[in-house]
Formats: sequence, C-alpha cells, structure tokens
Amino acid sequence: MLAHLETIDDALDAIYSFVDYSMTHAEEISSAVFSLNRITELLNRLNNPQEAYRCIHIAGTKGKGSVCTMIYEGLRASGYKTGLYTSPHLIHFNERIQVDGKMISDAELIQLTEKVIEKIDPANPPSSFDMMTAIAFEYFREQKVEYAVVETGLGGRLDSTNVVHPVLTVITSISMDHMNFLGDTIEKIATEKGGIIKRNVPLIAAAQDPKAMEVIRKIAEERNAEWIDVDKNYGFVPLKDSVDGQRLMIWERKEQNALRNWLENREKSIWKPWEVDIPLAGYHQSINAVIAFAALMKIRSFADKINEKSISDGLAKTFWPCRFEKVSIDPPVILDGAHNPDSIEKLVMTLNRFYGTKRITCVFGCSEDKDLSGMIRILAPFVSDFIVTRSTHPRSMETKQIYDEVLSNGRPAVIRESLELALRDIDNGDKNNVYIVTGSLFVTAGIRELLMKRNPDMKYFEKKK
Repeated sequence: MLAHLETIDDALDAIYSFVDYSMTHAEEISSAVFSLNRITELLNRLNNPQEAYRCIHIAGTKGKGSVCTMIYEGLRASGYKTGLYTSPHLIHFNERIQVDGKMISDAELIQLTEKVIEKIDPANPPSSFDMMTAIAFEYFREQKVEYAVVETGLGGRLDSTNVVHPVLTVITSISMDHMNFLGDTIEKIATEKGGIIKRNVPLIAAAQDPKAMEVIRKIAEERNAEWIDVDKNYGFVPLKDSVDGQRLMIWERKEQNALRNWLENREKSIWKPWEVDIPLAGYHQSINAVIAFAALMKIRSFADKINEKSISDGLAKTFWPCRFEKVSIDPPVILDGAHNPDSIEKLVMTLNRFYGTKRITCVFGCSEDKDLSGMIRILAPFVSDFIVTRSTHPRSMETKQIYDEVLSNGRPAVIRESLELALRDIDNGDKNNVYIVTGSLFVTAGIRELLMKRNPDMKYFEKKK
C-alpha cells in the first residue's frame, strides 16, 4: 500500500480510515474482533521496533495514565531518553506519542504514517489503534529512546500494545468499565487486564478488589512473575495538600518499626522516609504516586541513574491535564475526566475536601456505553444543579437521557446541546459557585480546548517543532 500524505489532516484521515473501535457503537462490536495477529504482522514487517528499547507496560481501569506519566517523568529526570505512549488524546493526536517532554511533530507523524502504511498487508489490514501503536513504536526507535512507557488502550490481553516484552509490568486499580468488551464481572475484567503479565517479568500490583487481586495473583504465579504488592510493600501519609497538589511521605513496609521509632523520637532516629511532591490533587493521586514510586524503585534495581532526587524531581514535574485540574479561579472551574462510578466517587471525595461548603454546579456529559445511573446517583447528593451537555464524539450519550436521569435523582438541570453553550452558562453563572466538568474525557477535553483558544498561554504539552 502506497501513500503520499501532505498534511497532518491527511495523516489522521489515513490512520482513521482503518477500523476505529473507539468510534464505533458498542453494540456493533463483538469481542471476537480483537486480536494481536494484525499488529504482530505489521510490526514484523517493520522489523519489530518495540524490541529496540526497554518497555514498562501499564494496564488498569483507573489511574494508569497518571501512573504512566509519573514513571515517564521519573525516568526522564534520571537522565534516560524516554518515550511515552498513552490514549486517548485530549486536544491533538500528537499528545499520544511523546519523547522527553515533547509531542511528535506533525511532519514526523506524516512521515511515519506513510512508512507504516507501506508495510501493511492489504489482505490483513490493521485497526486504527494498531496503526497508532506501530507508529509510536517506530518513532521511539527512530528517536533512540532508552525506555518507553506504554499504556494499554483497552483491556490488556488482546490490546495492541501487548506485543511488547517489558522489563516491568504495572496494573493499577481495576473496576467495572468497558463491560461490552472486557466482561461483566470484576474477575473477567481482571483476567483481561492481567493479560499483560509476562513470564519472569516483575509485576507492580496496586491495591484491588479482592476478587480482582486473586485473579491477578494467580496469573502472576502461573507465569513466575515477581509479585510486588504496593499496598503491602509501601506505606504513605499525606503531609499537606491543596487543589494544586500535595506532599507525601512514603516508606517501605519492612521499615515499620523504624517508622514508629522515627515518629516517637525524630531527633535521634537516623531513618528518613521519602518525601515527594506531586502537582495533582486528590487522595487517589496519592495512591497513583505510590504505585509509580514502587515502579521506579523496582526499575532502579537495574537502572543505576535512578536515585532519590531524580524520582522526587520526576514526580514533581508530572503534568496530566483534566484530572481534577483547576483551570479558573474566579469562579473555580475544575476539569475531571471521571467516567465510571469508581472514579466519580473519588472525584466527589476530592470535591468535598476542597469545596465541601460551596455550591457546586456540574457540567456533565458521558459516552453511551457508560454507567450513567451509577455516576449520577453518586454525584447528585453533592451537586446543586446540572448543566447537561455532550461532546462531538459519535458515542456521546443523548442529552435527554442524561437530563431524565438527573431529574430522577432530585436535581434540577438544563440541557445545552454543545460545549460552547455549556461554557457560556459557566461564564454567565453565579461567580460564587464552583463548576465541575466531568463524565467523560471527551467533554472535559472539549471544554479545555475552548478555554485554550481564549488563553493561548494556558499550559499544555510541548509540541516538537
């Protein structure tokens, strides 16, 4: 297959010309369509770029993007040339593929899209996510990265990224999400996420639902993967927090007696726990930081550039927008991409921590395959009113369906059929209110993009020129 692409739009059109399951209605997709055969063949034709560097592979339902970024920044701060592959993107596709703090440029993306398309077997075409993954892996090879931090897109076992042979795997918190594809029980979902566990490769396992943990542990034992249980191996205490970030004290559990002695007599104790800062709010981000810390400590055993300062510096530089991100002060406007009941519950906890005495207006929209009733049931008791909206994504839920659910939970609501109209309501609303935008990364990203157009200096990923 030959392709000549002149613009970034040409490249993106080419990528999305292949089947894009993220844009397809859930009921139209069978889990049987997912396979590693296509991506394996494509990477073979590219001479397996994913084997040119060390990979850290991360799966999970919640927190995996934050954990990826923290590990990435820790490796960068240690002096390693590092790549980052995540999804979905918020504003520009280029966000998905970064090296040393810079997104892939349009010119590089165009060139690599052409290169990958030329290697496709027309009789066995890849999906769009296969294409994206192959482009990312080839880009990392061309950039001569030493490490690549790779986030699964969906699930794990049959995810396009699960062709890597990592030096470390990480599984973050697992909860009910994407049930159409991954299964309708926590055990089935854990089995899919646990599919990234490799034989003889260490695993960092976050605290889990006991049923999910049992599944993951069984897979790890079968594959002789070293088991590092974050909850049992590490402890932490938040030292201070604000809507802009927090400081944590972290220690290894084997030093519990040292911790007690240190707390009782700080002047005489020689033991010193780690203190780290992260520019992300919320108790769940504390947990994510400890997961990333555990991962970096394990990598440290075979990467001699990693030290206490580089880990601390990396965590402190983490930038991950639309995760309880304050984008306005007067009135406070918070963007949070929570999109299932578990993440909404964590959002409510953080809202109560910082804005519990305030009147809160929620701008809400979600995708059609999400647990709408579960999310609204958790949000409604803490929210005064709702602005119901939708993104331009094909899988956006109809606003009338959301509106009816809000009313059934006893809260007033208005419908705004575009994000522009929803943002106008914030602009014209009560300045004493706190506004939270949530329910979908597509909704929060859409609002963020509108705000970036107003304020070109708003912080964003650095684009490579």
